[in-house]
Amino acid sequence: MIQEKRPAHGLGRRGFGIMAAGLAIAGTARAEDFPTRPIRLIMPYGPGSEPDTLGRLLAQGMSTILGQAVVVENKTGGSSMIGAEAAANSKPDGYTMLFAGSTVFAANPHLFQKISYRPEQFQPITLLMRGRILLYTNPTLGYASVKDLVAKAKSAQHPLRFGSTGKGNGTHLSAEQFKVQAGIDITDVAYRTTAEMQQGLMRGEIDLAFDSVGPYLALVRDGKLKPLATAGTQRISVLPDLPTFAEEGLPNVGMPYWYGLYAPVGLPAPVLARLHDGAVKAMAEPSLLARAEQQGAMIETQSVKNFEAMNREEFSRWGELIGALNVRLD
Repeated sequence: MIQEKRPAHGLGRRGFGIMAAGLAIAGTARAEDFPTRPIRLIMPYGPGSEPDTLGRLLAQGMSTILGQAVVVENKTGGSSMIGAEAAANSKPDGYTMLFAGSTVFAANPHLFQKISYRPEQFQPITLLMRGRILLYTNPTLGYASVKDLVAKAKSAQHPLRFGSTGKGNGTHLSAEQFKVQAGIDITDVAYRTTAEMQQGLMRGEIDLAFDSVGPYLALVRDGKLKPLATAGTQRISVLPDLPTFAEEGLPNVGMPYWYGLYAPVGLPAPVLARLHDGAVKAMAEPSLLARAEQQGAMIETQSVKNFEAMNREEFSRWGELIGALNVRLD
C-alpha cells in the first residue's frame, strides 16, 4: 500500500489553509480593535500656520471619535521633506499619519531631482481642505492695488522683494507666476515659517508675500497688513471687498492648493477604513466647520478612491505648471 507523503512539521495543504485563515482572522481582529494607543500626526509645517491650525482641530476631533489621543508633531524644513520622510519611514500600522498636500505630493517631485521620500510610499486617506492664495503688502508702502504695485515695480531701480516659506510651495510658485504674468522682476527672501514672514512684512524686509487666508485675518483687520487680491474665480466671504487676480487683469496667478491626510502605504484595510471614517466625521463637526469658515478655509473630504485619483490628477497639473515656469530647485 502506498502511503501519502506528508510535508514537514505535519501540516498538509488543508493544515496550511486553516493556519492562514486563522492568522488572517487574528490580524483582522487586531485591526478592528484599532487604535489601542496614541496616534501621532506629523505636521511638516510650522506652529501657527494654516495647516497647523487645521491639523490641531482635526487631531482634537479624531481623538474624541477614535477614543485615543491624536498628537500633532511638527517636523518642519526641507520644503516639507523632513516631515514627509519621517512619515514614509514609519510602520504602516495606522499609528503614524501625515498632514500634507500639494507641496509634498504634487510640487516637490517635479522641483527636485532627488527627494527623500516617494509619493508611492503613502496611502492617501482623504482630502481635508482647499485653500486660497492672497497677495499681501505692508500698508505703509502705499500700494493701492495690484495694478499699482506692478506699475511701481516696473519703474523701481531694484527688484521688489517677496517672501516665501518654502521653495516650491504655494507661496513661492504663486510669486513666480506673478513675476512672469505681470512682466516684473522680483526677488525671493526665504523664511522658515508663516509667522516669521509676517514679521518680515511688518518690518519692511520684504515688499510683498503670497500666502493663505487664516493666519493673516487678525493682522489685516488691525491694519498691520494689507491684502491686494485673491486667487480663485470668486471673492471670499471673509474679505468680500478684496478683488480676485482676474479682476486685476492677472487671471492665472495663485495656484489653488490643498491639504489631505496620508499614512505609510500598506495599512490593513480595516485600519484605513477606521482612519478615514474618523477624519471625515471630525471634519464634519459644526464647531470645526465654523472655525474653518472664519479662517477662510474650504473644507472638503473625499472617499479613499476619489482622493487617490485626485492625487494623480494634481501631480500632473502641478507638473505642467512647474514645467511652464521652468522652475528647478536642484
